[in-house]
Amino acid sequence: MNRPSSPSSFALFRGFSLMLALTAALTVALTVATGARADQSYDEEGVNLVIARASRQAQENCAKTRGPDGRFAGPWGTVKLTVVLSHGSGRVKDVFVDDAFDETATGRCVENAFKTLIVGPWSGKDVTIEREVALPKPPEAVEEERSAAKRGADKTQVKGKKK
Repeated sequence: MNRPSSPSSFALFRGFSLMLALTAALTVALTVATGARADQSYDEEGVNLVIARASRQAQENCAKTRGPDGRFAGPWGTVKLTVVLSHGSGRVKDVFVDDAFDETATGRCVENAFKTLIVGPWSGKDVTIEREVALPKPPEAVEEERSAAKRGADKTQVKGKKK
């Protein structure tokens, strides 16, 4: 009858060595994947370029945001926002818009334009950036309001004639 042999000390050592090698390989892979290096400095110029791109995207798209009813959502004007960048990954940790835009479709659009930003990681602390983005009322929204006001005035005139 064959009995399984007990693990030898060589097999245990080989298993332990393999585990250490895998751990080291995973650490290197994560460092390479995130680009994290202790000697990198914060690239203010690069960050400003990425922030400017997101600002243009918000200006071009978010002023035209429509609500659940299909009409232009608003508000319009200047939105003040705060972007927090994570030093280790170069990704956005959080985005905040001012109270006038908070919890509106337009505010969510602006937040989303900035949430996907990625810049190079750096050593040191997280960075908080404050920006203002102008969201002018689109001409289509003005026309939509005029049409709605005209329809409302037409209904009032029709009701007045019936009496």
